[in-house]
Amino acid sequence: MKITLHTFGEMNISTPSLSTCFDIISQWSDSQSRSVTGRLCAIAICICSDDTRLPKQRHVTNTVDYGSRCLDVLLGADVPVSQILESGMQCIGLMAGALPSAAEVEETENFTEPPEQET
Repeated sequence: MKITLHTFGEMNISTPSLSTCFDIISQWSDSQSRSVTGRLCAIAICICSDDTRLPKQRHVTNTVDYGSRCLDVLLGADVPVSQILESGMQCIGLMAGALPSAAEVEETENFTEPPEQET
């Protein structure tokens, strides 16, 4: 998958580790402020992109600090806010799709044998 950002051009994006995907997806809310949405979208772009000019972080424990760093780089490169939100949502969608659904977890549980008991 690819996204295009003003001044950065076309960038390949890929799914980060599942724990990182979970970090971002679990912080998403329909009732969050535009500020939080912008930070999460900027983080998603930075962690999914292969562009070395963007700040990287494997585990996202502080979205305010890391999101601010990501926004500073993107906005500092004249990437429009609308493009950050649109491309960030594409990255967040990619991450959400990587996480197992409840149905997939149940299906896996149905085919998993319980561990053998030691006697």
